[in-house]
Amino acid sequence: MRPLPLRVLLVAVVMAATLIPARAAFAFSDVPKGYWDYDAIQYVAVTNTWMQDYGTDTFQPSTKENRGQLAKALVLAYAPDEPIDPSITFPDLPPTDPFYPFANVAVKLGWIEKYKSGNYGALEPVKFSLLDRALIRAMGVFTAAIDGLTGIHEADGTPYITQDRFAEMQLARWLDFHYNHDDESLDFQKGAYIPRDEMAYSLWKAKTLESWRIDDAHLFDDITLANATAGQHAFTQFALDWIGPPYIWGGDWKTVTGNGYCCGIQPQGGYDCSGFVWWVLKKNEDGYNAAQFHPDYKGWIIHERVSYEMARLAPDKLAFGELVQGNLMFFASNGGSTWQDVDHVGIYLGKNWMVNSTGGGPQLEWVGDGYYYDNFVFGRKIVQKESTSPAGTVDRTAGEQAVGP
Repeated sequence: MRPLPLRVLLVAVVMAATLIPARAAFAFSDVPKGYWDYDAIQYVAVTNTWMQDYGTDTFQPSTKENRGQLAKALVLAYAPDEPIDPSITFPDLPPTDPFYPFANVAVKLGWIEKYKSGNYGALEPVKFSLLDRALIRAMGVFTAAIDGLTGIHEADGTPYITQDRFAEMQLARWLDFHYNHDDESLDFQKGAYIPRDEMAYSLWKAKTLESWRIDDAHLFDDITLANATAGQHAFTQFALDWIGPPYIWGGDWKTVTGNGYCCGIQPQGGYDCSGFVWWVLKKNEDGYNAAQFHPDYKGWIIHERVSYEMARLAPDKLAFGELVQGNLMFFASNGGSTWQDVDHVGIYLGKNWMVNSTGGGPQLEWVGDGYYYDNFVFGRKIVQKESTSPAGTVDRTAGEQAVGP
């Protein structure tokens, strides 16, 4: 074999010298190209170094993200030039600690809260709900939407009581900030601790969010729902309390189910669209008893488990303008107009709002225009035979009590 010319050898040496450090700088040994959020990790830890916490060779995707790393990533991504406030101190985090300036700024800007003790807890793991709060607030464009969601109310001003971080959890789900895994055992509850790969995915989604999604979030700036009876208010409050669990195909229960459960096995707590209808509205029947968790109302008769069956057996097909709070809303992604086309169901809350479980899990949705309005098929009134049910008025024709005013 002929030896390579000196010029070619020199080029090869230069290329090798260039490519070897490039591998260290542009790839992680523990994040192969086929990894589920390879692109996200590259974006947050290579293209940008916000999450380059363990050097240039390993990312440690399954390691739990801690509060110090969360503050560091968000400050570097959203407020790299923000000065610290020297009056903000932490008993457990001296100013000499590398995490201190990031924790200081994150607390100063209201993204992350101190513990009641005054500690910051830089090495404590991050819960999903904390990630939602910190990330949504760090973006700085959702202040009005956070206020609107926190102040959700009926038309007469009667408030709904929202859980801590409700607004940010709602927005994170509506914006698809959490990956919906094919293996649903990998999806996360709001109280679960977040691994670094999930953190990377959420930050990547936030930083690459389309401007129209940000503009559309103004829908949440003021949320007025219909005036409600006691029963309607109770089930709406219950539905809002359950924003946070993941979307689980075939899911209709708050925890993992196994053998002996009436309605199928699910790998963890969560809901698909019709399962969420069962969880919120169904009475104690068919071996299913979510009613034990909402004593303020008994629930209603809903034997059908899937959305198209719920649509098929609707006694009356309600037009959009006939809907009242508590009616079911059916949708067809193919644009069809029959029950056979239905592939999604939600619960109408009045004033062009519904609650449903879709990608990301249970959440509020505007239906006054856009996708859901365009793909609405018809609505359904559900009924309750017991005259003591607290919701609605008496439907004399049917001899049963109907949901709605």
